[in-house]
Amino acid sequence: MTTEDTNSDLAVKLEMLAKELRELDERNLQLEQLAAQRGVKLSCANIALSRAKIAFEQAAHRREEMVQDVAHDLRTPLTSIKGATQNLLDDMAGPLSESAREYIEIVGDQAERLIGIVNWLVDAIRVSLDPVELKTTPVDIDELARRVVRGLRPIADEQEIELTVEAEPAGALVDPDKLLLVLENLVGNALKFTESGGKVSVSVRPIDQTVEITVADTGIGLAPDELEHIFDRYYRSSHPRGGSGLGLSISRELVRLHGGDVEVTSEKGKGSTFVVTLPSDCRELTALALQDS
Repeated sequence: MTTEDTNSDLAVKLEMLAKELRELDERNLQLEQLAAQRGVKLSCANIALSRAKIAFEQAAHRREEMVQDVAHDLRTPLTSIKGATQNLLDDMAGPLSESAREYIEIVGDQAERLIGIVNWLVDAIRVSLDPVELKTTPVDIDELARRVVRGLRPIADEQEIELTVEAEPAGALVDPDKLLLVLENLVGNALKFTESGGKVSVSVRPIDQTVEITVADTGIGLAPDELEHIFDRYYRSSHPRGGSGLGLSISRELVRLHGGDVEVTSEKGKGSTFVVTLPSDCRELTALALQDS
């Protein structure tokens, strides 16, 4: 091969190398432009997310303020009703007949129940923001269950539902206000989803070092797919009587804060059974926050 041939061949190779380098430069430029575009998109996405977070926090704050205002407006008349009924029960307006005393006690219990519902609503709104403190004290769970049934009996009578309670003596260290809300929610739900002529039963019994509270109904029951999500926060049944989707979720979390749990069995068209299990004595309870389950 002559020198000219060698030079010619080298020139071709250099030209090919130069072409490859130009192609690499163009590809590199394209990649840099794509990266820049994606960087801009990512930056825009971050800005959008930040704005959405701010908007959500502002909306949550406004919602909490609104609930606090409504709660204040409701608590005042309810507290007055509660105070007035107590004055009547203390015979400040004269002696009461047995039947009148019974009805006034129901009015007082319902006023207290409404105050509890207002507090429940406030807790539900603030559930992810503030810690929920348990103020535990020894409580007769059987008496608490009877109190809940007595307060809800007028609703059961109106709906022509048989509401019964069988409670063996059983004590536990609990926050009575929190547990009252749990039981009212479970029994209230049972009444809500049970048709006229049905039955709702509440039972309390001590088992070893625990207390078991059972709320059973002969209502509409739950399908397997509903049962799987029944304790999910904001999950709402397809039934038109469904609520906010918070009651059962918060109820279970409150029970878990006590060191217990809630389980459910159900069959579509045949009813549901909720079982609350609580330790009879748990002295290591501290202030805890409700967390997403």
